Amino acid sequence: MEILKETIELIEILDYVTIVFAFFAMIGTFINFFYRRKDSKLIKIYIQFPDSSRRLVPYHITRRNFTRSELFEILRAIDNDENFKIKHTYTPEFFDDVLQVQKGKSDEITIKLETNDKFNWAYI
Repeated sequence: MEILKETIELIEILDYVTIVFAFFAMIGTFINFFYRRKDSKLIKIYIQFPDSSRRLVPYHITRRNFTRSELFEILRAIDNDENFKIKHTYTPEFFDDVLQVQKGKSDEITIKLETNDKFNWAYI
């Protein structure tokens, strides 16, 4: 009879442990869902021309796919010659902007053109 009583007590303790672990698993699931939802957000790309006007690029990238190389492919797609040279893309500010988007702290990036940059907008 004593063994049965000890077994029941052990099962009750294991039930409490299971409830605690299930609670932490639920919290982990919600946190994972929050970050995955953020990864699916579309990032807007703007091009700022030397006259300070801004145009939205018609293509978007999800945050999970947002890399410098993907951004350059989009710029090549809208450049007539597909061989652009933008000084801003070699600055620490640009790399910081890319990092801020990848971390989820920003939902857009602006490419700043200067007068001597080689970029010819092909999209109408």
